[in-house]
Amino acid sequence: MSVSQSDLCWLVADIRNQLRKNSPKPKVSPSTGPQARVTETLREELKQTRQQIQNDLAEISYLRTRCETAVTECQQEKQENIRLRHEVEVLTQQLSQQSEYCSGLGAACCTLLWRVSRSEDTIQSLLIGSKVEEFLTLVSNTLNSYVITYKSDWPGMDSDESQFVHALCGVITNIAASAFGRDFLITNPRGLQLVDTFIYVLEEAPHGKSARLKNLILMALYNLSINQNGIKYLSSKRGIVKLLAWLLQEEVATENQVNSLRLVQSLISVESNLNLIHELLEEVCNCIYIYT
Repeated sequence: MSVSQSDLCWLVADIRNQLRKNSPKPKVSPSTGPQARVTETLREELKQTRQQIQNDLAEISYLRTRCETAVTECQQEKQENIRLRHEVEVLTQQLSQQSEYCSGLGAACCTLLWRVSRSEDTIQSLLIGSKVEEFLTLVSNTLNSYVITYKSDWPGMDSDESQFVHALCGVITNIAASAFGRDFLITNPRGLQLVDTFIYVLEEAPHGKSARLKNLILMALYNLSINQNGIKYLSSKRGIVKLLAWLLQEEVATENQVNSLRLVQSLISVESNLNLIHELLEEVCNCIYIYT
């Protein structure tokens, strides 16, 4: 029995189909699933890393911009500080020159006023003016500032500041040398304030260097003690005898010692000042005890 060519082809095709259907399917290796998950995880981490890098680059760019801005502002501030420092130096120099000019002008004017005030007629003309109280306040404030500023570094006699202060005190001393001037000073509140300032200067001014200033003040206080109201006011100042006794011991200038002694003698010459006499006796006893 013969088989035709077409039947043979159909048979081959049928057998091939049967084999394809009945052949076992290849199984996936157990390692294929986890590897895919690892790959996917790495891929996701890589994506996140790239995103983080981009974010970091953006932040770096932002910080770089801020840094450049801060550097620019810092340079501008440095330039401004240099400019301000230069202005301060210029203003300080101008202030120093102005201060020197004012000191020189004050010293010259007050020295002339000091000489003019030696005349009693001139003193009366000065005291009936409208600026007398302001002048007394000026003297008081100037002495306070002078002692506070130069206590540890007292200027020389030839400095404008010293001549200015000495001239101011010299004018007051000359005013106190006249009866009209003594009465004016001791009955005026500004004059009493000035007397208190004089006592303060005697207490605080250093020895030796301030001898000229203390000499003028001691003479002014002695002149005031000639006035009845003046001696009452000076006697009411607590510790004044002790201060004068201390000046007698510590002062190097003989003239200041003599003026201190004259003022003590004037204060104890009034019979009603028994308390000052007792205070003086105590100081004398203390001195004797110390030196023995």
